[in-house]
Amino acid sequence: MTAIFECPTAVARELQEHELPLLQALFDANPSYFLAVNGQPAPATLAREEFDELPPPHLGFTRRWFMGLFDRQGDLLGVAVVVSDLGAPGVWHLALFLVATSRHGSGLAHDILKALLDWARGAGACWMRLGVVKGNVRAERFWARHGFLPVRLREGMDTGGRLNDVQVCVRPLEQGAGLDAYLELVPRDRPGSTLP
Repeated sequence: MTAIFECPTAVARELQEHELPLLQALFDANPSYFLAVNGQPAPATLAREEFDELPPPHLGFTRRWFMGLFDRQGDLLGVAVVVSDLGAPGVWHLALFLVATSRHGSGLAHDILKALLDWARGAGACWMRLGVVKGNVRAERFWARHGFLPVRLREGMDTGGRLNDVQVCVRPLEQGAGLDAYLELVPRDRPGSTLP
């Protein structure tokens, strides 16, 4: 399988449908994210649901990558889902980013994210966008440390079993690709917006 991007300790490549049991095993073995976000472990159908889920039709997008994050021995350490040109050219969205709990604090997530952002920038991304559940303190701190800036709070979002407030965050990836330009291009992410 061809790598999408690499860092010294990990390789990202597209997951195939026949690897969904491997993904579900990753979810089952690492419940902390799901407990923090939804108050319960991942359901047994989550790998399939995540694999099949596409962005809302009204937004439009160019491509979606469903990536497995593997160590150099070929073990699945995490997953990332990236969507390009979500709603506007140059706006990429990190829909899911999960690294095995046993690797938290090791620098692996930092290394993978840096490689992911470099790859996205090289492929035409001007901004990387994501949503983080308010109250998931570990995630909020991680994204803030990596330069993601809050723009809009989406209240009462169903994140898979519980209604949560989700902070939309954006990181400019190119020189001159600031937040003002982003919010002009993506009015739905302006603070106080009620657009879906």
